[in-house]
Amino acid sequence: MNRHYLTAVAAVAAALLLRYLLNPVLGQQGPYLILTVPIVVAAIYGGFGPALLATVLGTSVGTYLFIERGAGLREVLQPENVARLLLFLAIGLGIGLMGGQLRRSRVALAEKMQQLKASNRAKDNAMAILGHEIRNPLSAIHSAQAVLQRSPGDEKRVLRASEMIGRQVAQLTRMADDLLDLSGLMRASPPPKVPVDLQQVLRQALEQSAPLVAKKGHRLDADLGDAPVVVTGDALRLVQVFANLLTNAAKYTDPGGEIALQVRWRGERQVAVAIRDNGVGLPPGSVADLFEPFVQAPGAASNAEGGLGLGLAIVRKIVLAHGGEVVAESQGLGLGSEFTVVLPLARTGA
Repeated sequence: MNRHYLTAVAAVAAALLLRYLLNPVLGQQGPYLILTVPIVVAAIYGGFGPALLATVLGTSVGTYLFIERGAGLREVLQPENVARLLLFLAIGLGIGLMGGQLRRSRVALAEKMQQLKASNRAKDNAMAILGHEIRNPLSAIHSAQAVLQRSPGDEKRVLRASEMIGRQVAQLTRMADDLLDLSGLMRASPPPKVPVDLQQVLRQALEQSAPLVAKKGHRLDADLGDAPVVVTGDALRLVQVFANLLTNAAKYTDPGGEIALQVRWRGERQVAVAIRDNGVGLPPGSVADLFEPFVQAPGAASNAEGGLGLGLAIVRKIVLAHGGEVVAESQGLGLGSEFTVVLPLARTGA
């Protein structure tokens, strides 16, 4: 920002020098005409502030050098000079306002270009992930199909091939469901403002994640609190949020790990639900992009069961639609993770 003001000062100085060199020819004619040039320069490159500085400098120094000097204050206050002075100030302010608008437009355009570039990179990344994740189950299905062709009479091989096809089709179905779910959330209307028992939501989420938790032998400690907690929104969507986070914690924690869910009050208007695990953790620098679509945490793929990296993006969409926020924290790889969902409490009488 200082650079733009220095540019304004330098432009005014250059214009004053040029006007001084032309003074033998111009005299008191058009004392401010040349001084509009640095205002334009300052407005284009710096916006309203530098343009205003150029206007003030040009007015004060120009009046002193080309009107008042050798004439006196009485000459300055003549109607003709006062009119020229006011006209110059009006022109300077007008140019400054237009320059400020132009600068804001340039900044907005630059931000939009950055967003478009990021969106384009995300699209390329999404296509690569989608192709990779779809190819794996299709390859398995192709192998199973070849087995069925070679050994149609071998019951054991047919059974194994059928089971493989079933698992891979289920995986493809989950991917398609996630894509449709995220697409639907992007176009969905805001959730209804109806009271929702958060503790009941969490119980249902715990039930949905229980099979995977039991399968991996995790210890799950859930503290739902004693006092009723009421929020507003779509109960089914909120169950989806916490079931997704609990399932992720189970997926990315080695067998026999520990998972904790705790409800925490945040003042009188918010409630936070923290889900903590001692699993693989997150590498530094990966947390910021974790909730973007098609982003999977580096180093966690070996613990996952495949997918497009849409689960946390769906979680964030749902939470934001409910007026809340979701954040992730981790001390690093191997040090576990903590995901916290903060939701506004229902107003009394809601």
